[in-house]
Amino acid sequence: MALILPLAAGLLTGTLLLQSQATLPAAAFAFGLTGIGATVLILSMGGRRDRRFAWAAAFVAALSFGYGSSALRANVRLQDRLAASLEGQDLAVSGRIVEMPRKVDHGVGFIFETENPPPGVPSRLQLSWYRTAHDAVPDLRAGQAWTLTVRLKRPHGSLNPHGSDREAQMLAQRLGASGYVRDAQSAERLPDSASTPMIQIEQWRQAIRDRFERALPNSPWRAVLVALAIGDQDAVSADQWSLFSRSGITHLISISGLHVTIWALVAGAAIGALWRRVPWMVLRVPAQSAAALSGLLAATAYVVLAGAAVPAQRSLVMLAVVAFANFGGRAVRPTLALAAALVAVLLWDPWCVLSKGTWLSFIAVGLLLWAASPRDDTDPAWRRWLAAQWAIGLGMLPALLALTGQMSWVAPLANLVAVPLVTFVLLPLEFLFVLFDWAPLLQLSAWLFGTLAQALEWLSAPQWAVWQQAAAPLPLILAASIAALWLLAPRAAPGRGAAAVILLALLCWHAPRPPRGSFDMTMLDVGQGLAVHVRTATHDLVFDTGPRFGTSSDAGQRIVLPYLRGEGVNRLSGLVVSHDDSDHAGGVVAVLAAVEADWLMGSLPAGHVLRTAAFRPCMRGEQWIWDGVVFEVLHPAPGRALGGNRNSCVMRVRSGAHSVLLAADIELASEGELNEAGLLGPTDVVIAPHHGSRSSSGEAFIHALSPRWVLYSVGYRSRFGHPHPEVATRYREAGATDLRSDRDGAVLMRVAPDGVSTTRWREQARRYWHAETPTTQ
Repeated sequence: MALILPLAAGLLTGTLLLQSQATLPAAAFAFGLTGIGATVLILSMGGRRDRRFAWAAAFVAALSFGYGSSALRANVRLQDRLAASLEGQDLAVSGRIVEMPRKVDHGVGFIFETENPPPGVPSRLQLSWYRTAHDAVPDLRAGQAWTLTVRLKRPHGSLNPHGSDREAQMLAQRLGASGYVRDAQSAERLPDSASTPMIQIEQWRQAIRDRFERALPNSPWRAVLVALAIGDQDAVSADQWSLFSRSGITHLISISGLHVTIWALVAGAAIGALWRRVPWMVLRVPAQSAAALSGLLAATAYVVLAGAAVPAQRSLVMLAVVAFANFGGRAVRPTLALAAALVAVLLWDPWCVLSKGTWLSFIAVGLLLWAASPRDDTDPAWRRWLAAQWAIGLGMLPALLALTGQMSWVAPLANLVAVPLVTFVLLPLEFLFVLFDWAPLLQLSAWLFGTLAQALEWLSAPQWAVWQQAAAPLPLILAASIAALWLLAPRAAPGRGAAAVILLALLCWHAPRPPRGSFDMTMLDVGQGLAVHVRTATHDLVFDTGPRFGTSSDAGQRIVLPYLRGEGVNRLSGLVVSHDDSDHAGGVVAVLAAVEADWLMGSLPAGHVLRTAAFRPCMRGEQWIWDGVVFEVLHPAPGRALGGNRNSCVMRVRSGAHSVLLAADIELASEGELNEAGLLGPTDVVIAPHHGSRSSSGEAFIHALSPRWVLYSVGYRSRFGHPHPEVATRYREAGATDLRSDRDGAVLMRVAPDGVSTTRWREQARRYWHAETPTTQ
């Protein structure tokens, strides 16, 4: 164990370096680096050498091994992706469902492992089976074998600043393609083959989830209790996650290390008490060792049944290190156990460093170990509890702001009640329900959690309860993290005042804004829809909020809000809803629920739910100036209601002689009206009307604008086929450079009196797992 600390540090560094690369190194280089790292590691562990040399050699060896081995494994996974030529084709595949299916909008989603797939079809697929007017979805279970006709696409997801990376998640889950069952009539159930241990575990998990659904058919907290019991979080709603985030108890809703540890301690104590009562067993194996190993076995069973998330893996490895050391009559420092857990987790899954949960889990435990003092055992329990809460609250502040953009001030108080209630009351009730299948146990759990949720809603309701801040630069985050650690050091440590100043600098940091007279425009990658953020020196405007993805998800909650939080936007000067189509207004409710807006403007019909006191109709002639930037509404004309897309709000934003036209979904008739009114002139940037549909972007419209750039907000392999080839050709012939959200991700533009600059986010944030996106559908 002597070299475990430099091994953990080196392995983490090498893995992070690889995961930050835009391209993978050559296979021969990666293989050689892995071999060299392994050789140096073996040599550094043998013989009696200088300790500093051994630590340095171990660090370099682990770094080389981590980088090289991660590259080799990544190359293998990238080879197991859908061939580009097979996208959009109907393919017949056979295989079986290897994880418990989950409910999705209008159907069921599941992981399908193919057997003898056709050339170019990966071994592991993410599929959805949708119900239709004629066909219901069958009762899909883990372990079932099927022959299916599917339509697939390569891993692809929206890519935006401060947003999640779906392509990275699919790589980590070994998913080479996603798609849906194309022809339910041709689906054929095959005889189930021999069950593997992992499939058997998934079947047990699905059976437990079924029990929860039968016991709580209508409870809003059923999904939360399922997440606590078996780690299945898919059905937890966005509103519930928002509540947990604001109150700071998100860590309790997953299978956390605390849950695993408590379960191991309880199981170990019970076995140890029984062991001591059998003399011949005590003579062979000490009761303490038997209790440690029994607790470890119980924890292993729990972690496996709960889906083995990284926090649970970390806790399990630490328990294993302590248990085996105890069995051998040795003591292990907790820091070494934590380092061993980090090594094990990284070797098992080098993509875990891309998960926020991994960082938060290890940082939280590391903080508790750092802040612990030798006197803790003699302090009263309440004082130790407050010290732990102080360490977590202060030490986690930089990490939380870096990873989530917010921190809950009420988290210590919320956890003071939630941790003991969840850990010592709810979890035991759920375990008893799993064992005995007696519904009143689970109904009591649901009532208790509902009561807790009401208290959390009250506690987190004030606006001051959550601190939100723009994403700070990495050097400031690292400096603030070191400062927080220093503040948690013993009181005699010098320089605590300087550490406090650095931490305060993080809290006071603001994202840079454009100078007066200029503006930034970001067209977010929301798929088939539109969401645009316009920022001046002191004002923020959002034009449309993206599509609704289903009954429980929309672009406002999944894309627009994380982006706004990352940019430090806590209040909007204005929000424009161009028209009532769901691909433009689908996220407006979520945005307005989280961010206040001074006013709401839109082209919405009378009686619309959004036409409140703060609503202003979008009408030609509206004009205002923010920080020297001119905003003009060009369409629709007063008293002229064309209806539908043709009534879309059209806005021009101008900085000196340079301008951007936000054209929403207007069609040829509206374009002609704008041209006839003389409102169209040379424009630097135009967001293509109606996503580049054939019904828009006529020759006269393009000629009048003569744009330098045309932006298409389109979905990857959208069934609409936007932009239409004829439209794209017209813009190219007019000299416009095309930027597309499906190919380029979010598009960022700085428009200033002296010119326009552009940034393609998929190019800026490129990683080796981002596949090249074709320019034609």
